[in-house]
Amino acid sequence: MKLNLPIHTSSIRLAGKKKVNPAEVLFLKADINYTEVFLQGGETLIVSKTLKELEKRFVPFNFFRTHKSFMVNLNHVIGYQIHEGLLVKLQEQYNVNLSRRRKEDFLKSFHDFPKK
Repeated sequence: MKLNLPIHTSSIRLAGKKKVNPAEVLFLKADINYTEVFLQGGETLIVSKTLKELEKRFVPFNFFRTHKSFMVNLNHVIGYQIHEGLLVKLQEQYNVNLSRRRKEDFLKSFHDFPKK
């Protein structure tokens, strides 16, 4: 069930008064009970919520959980590597892990995702 909401005018509340525009988020990285939110331009926010808690808020905005520790914005994925290790390549030179169990679902989502 994809909603494909307009992400340019939306904002997601992370914690307290912290809000972020999902269009500016490249990916999220779990760090025990915290989550690092990587934004365009190199800015990083640290939020005291688990990735599992934040996942529910981001999935409607074309985010995909690639690994137990990572969730990527499909709008910023530029490619992937599946031969020498499983990686998802993002804008701004970032690479994140892709688990074997999520590989097929990711490939389907990535290839079905409308390209800009």
